[in-house]
Formats: sequence, structure tokens, C-alpha cells
Amino acid sequence: MPYVYIFSQGEVLRNGVTDRLRASPLTIIGYLIYSLGNYFIFAPIYWYFFFNNLRRLKELPKDEDVQ
Repeated sequence: MPYVYIFSQGEVLRNGVTDRLRASPLTIIGYLIYSLGNYFIFAPIYWYFFFNNLRRLKELPKDEDVQ
């Protein structure tokens, strides 16, 4: 189902830059490798927004973090 697969990929990558996520080392490495495979030349742009999201998540109060 390639049509549905495109939307699920987009949802995963969008969650990395806009939503709250668990920032474990494995998750971060997974996002970096996955975005490199999908975006290649434009991956550094994605990484910029991804790391901005991670920095924003670190600044949130602990009670608002994802559990």
C-alpha cells in the first residue's frame, strides 16, 4: 500500500519536528538516519528543525513531558 505508506512516513517525520517525543539516544539516531535516507540533500534542514524541537522539549517543565 504505497499510498498509505507515504502518509505514515510523513506523520513520523512531522512528529520529529513539531510534537513531543521521547528523546532517547536510539530514537534520535533513528530520526537522523531515517531523515538522511528520505531527504538526503535536504536532511540538514530537517535536522535543524529536529534539534530545535529537542531543545524546546528540554525546556518544558517535567510535568508536561511525554511519559
